[in-house]
Amino acid sequence: MPHIATRMGLPRFNASAIAPGKEFDMVTVGIDIGKEKHAAAAIGAAGEVLMPPRFFDQNAQGFAALLAQLRKLGRPSGIRIGMEATGRYWIPLRHALAEQGYRVESVNPLITSAEIAKDVRGRKTDKADALAIATALLRNRHNPAPAEDAATDALKSLTRHRTFLVRQRSNAKRCLHAALDVTFPEAGKTFGQIFSATALAVLEAFPSARLLSGANLKTLTAIVSKASRGRLGAERARSFRDAARASVSAGIVNEGDEAALVSLIAQIRFADSQIESAEEKIRAMPAPKAAALLASVKGLGTLLPRVIACEIGDMERFRHPPSGKPPCDMDKRILAFAGCEPRLRESGKWKGRTKISKRGSPALRTALWQASAMCRLHNPLFAAVYERQTARGKPHSVALFYVARKLVEVMCGMYKTDMPFSLQTAGATTCQ
Repeated sequence: MPHIATRMGLPRFNASAIAPGKEFDMVTVGIDIGKEKHAAAAIGAAGEVLMPPRFFDQNAQGFAALLAQLRKLGRPSGIRIGMEATGRYWIPLRHALAEQGYRVESVNPLITSAEIAKDVRGRKTDKADALAIATALLRNRHNPAPAEDAATDALKSLTRHRTFLVRQRSNAKRCLHAALDVTFPEAGKTFGQIFSATALAVLEAFPSARLLSGANLKTLTAIVSKASRGRLGAERARSFRDAARASVSAGIVNEGDEAALVSLIAQIRFADSQIESAEEKIRAMPAPKAAALLASVKGLGTLLPRVIACEIGDMERFRHPPSGKPPCDMDKRILAFAGCEPRLRESGKWKGRTKISKRGSPALRTALWQASAMCRLHNPLFAAVYERQTARGKPHSVALFYVARKLVEVMCGMYKTDMPFSLQTAGATTCQ
């Protein structure tokens, strides 16, 4: 079977011919990340393979073995290292390499796939991926993404954990609705707000119309009064019990859904406390420059600007395109990074629908969507953008895309001028 470098169109290199202590002009290293082991390969400035692909373990011994091989190739200043941001397995290795002075960049897996697809036989292995990553770096077929500082990494981890908690809580709320459809279908009209403190307290004590219809009025009044902090009393408690007695589920016995409902309420309360704790820590952490500027936009609050800023990272890397890439506005590059740029599909006379690519950071894309929804409600500049698009017949989601584009444009303008948001200047803001 042909050597892997030959199959990828790269010249082979005789590693045994390397003179001791010899250093190469520029060395590019590609690392394919795995859960328990990684594959690494190195190529020279002409694309020759300096270090054939080899595996090393995801532990201290494996990292030491990799560093020993890298030292044979030259000084850290003359070596570029690229890796796919696969899951979270790459983070310990990135920090270990950065501590030794190596320049570490992340490569989009789509670029790796395009490189490895050049094998007409369709072979795909971890070793081949390592060479493909190195080749992508050598040919500058990626947007450089250097390692973020520790503070940004910590903020990103915490904001993503908060997103996870919110999704868990939302899932628990959906399940609670499903349980109520059996045990108490009229709960929504009875309580008004299902997830209010009063409604949750009553449902936790009496998780079905059957149980609530037989509740002691004095006990129920005490629960309602305590949960509402004295705002509600016996009259509201009696209305809850009367609604339960008139429910279509008053005679249904379903202990399974009743037990599930009590458990779900406990999960929602626990998630609420965890989210509150995470938000307190996020607000206490240092805010990136972009976050401080975005916070001046009415409607964004304090959390969304931090989420957007830490997901974007160092905005300086979006100012200038990598060598070989055509000039592009800063805001357009950030939108592309978020997967919010238009995706064109054409062939001959056929033209498909233009949609956003969604080939980017889903966390940043979601944060921009949430920020756009809030901006257009509280800020006249973004409200005008939204209304202009809906007047043209654009649906809500498409109109929000234009709001997101304007928000990124304004953010870039604020970053360039180091000035907070202003309605007088934001309308004419552009980013180059």
